[in-house]
Amino acid sequence: MSCLYRKSMEIKIQKEKIRRELLNRRSRIPEEEYLERSERIVSRLLRLPEVINARTVHCYISMNNRREVNTHGLIKELIHSGHNVAVPITHTESGTLTHTRLNDFEDMQPNAWGVMEPRTGEKVAVEDLGLVIVPMVGGDLNRNRIGYGKGFYDRFLQHVSCPSVGLLFETCLMDEIPTEPFDVRSEERRVGKECRSRWS
Repeated sequence: MSCLYRKSMEIKIQKEKIRRELLNRRSRIPEEEYLERSERIVSRLLRLPEVINARTVHCYISMNNRREVNTHGLIKELIHSGHNVAVPITHTESGTLTHTRLNDFEDMQPNAWGVMEPRTGEKVAVEDLGLVIVPMVGGDLNRNRIGYGKGFYDRFLQHVSCPSVGLLFETCLMDEIPTEPFDVRSEERRVGKECRSRWS
């Protein structure tokens, strides 16, 4: 076994341990507190110039039962304020995302894994995106993020030239997260309760 392979496996084990711990922390946030903290994050996000100036915004549809920062109200507000909103459709066999314009939040249904996706809609090209709002299990002070371990957003973000913003609760912010070569950092900001406004 090569040293490089051994090191890679050690990082994967470390990340999985961190992921479990952060998901456990997030799951313990009480419902009322979860909604309040999500609302504060969204309110702050909507004031960012990256959001205000973006014509087309990619935004994940939060799985609220997993305590992802709630983006349901955010998506509705973006649509109401005249932004083009693109939401992801997950293709598990290829490990990729495609992006569909959403005109009405109610025009969605759960996929086979329970994740909400549009019933129909116009496909949106990656090069047309002006901002990407990224889900996070956790993040660190160096703009590294940790997701669910499937790499969907890492692969997607490799092709994105616009700013990206990660949403997380302060309880899921760490000093440092171990990284692998394919991990993609958020380019611009993380937004969370009492967090600094810019990753740099």
